Amino acid sequence: MTTTDLKGTAHEAREHLERLAAQLEAHAFQVRLSAPSGLYPRLRVINPLAPSVTEDVLAADSADGEWYFWLSWAGRIGHASDIVTAAERIASVLHVIRR
Repeated sequence: MTTTDLKGTAHEAREHLERLAAQLEAHAFQVRLSAPSGLYPRLRVINPLAPSVTEDVLAADSADGEWYFWLSWAGRIGHASDIVTAAERIASVLHVIRR
């Protein structure tokens, strides 16, 4: 893969994460999109009711060219075209039971 290919892939990953960020913000989660040098972009998702409860989400393409969202511990969330389901699954990971 060339540097140009890698930049294009990172750009597409960022676009998917931006769409997911908007959906998560609509559900009152805090989000921070970052693109550390030399790494794929990542979306930090924070539960505002328990700020220590966070998860990093990545978007990556598979061998067949389809894009998926992934949790930082390599848990596949779902297809990048299904933002609503991905947001619901992330919310369930970051859910805190109120006492």
